[in-house]
Amino acid sequence: MITIPYLTALTTYFSYGLLFAFGQLHDFFRRFIDWWKASNLQDYAPICLGLEDFYIRRLYLRIQDCFGRPISSPPDAWFDVVERVSNDNNKTLK
Repeated sequence: MITIPYLTALTTYFSYGLLFAFGQLHDFFRRFIDWWKASNLQDYAPICLGLEDFYIRRLYLRIQDCFGRPISSPPDAWFDVVERVSNDNNKTLK
């Protein structure tokens, strides 16, 4: 069984927590600025509530290259992974 060193696990969790905290802070200021600017949308329901799309907007677009890597070889002990690039902050990968 392969074990991950504690320092690697700690820095990974710390980075994920930091990304989550900055995303929450960014959403807070976005809500405040939207409230300040658009006071004429009183009768409309919000499109997304709470944390529905927080993960997609703030976390997944930054880390999708880690999880969604296409494999370009047959299954074996070693396999080849396709390298991809993005020109629009990871919204689309080529």
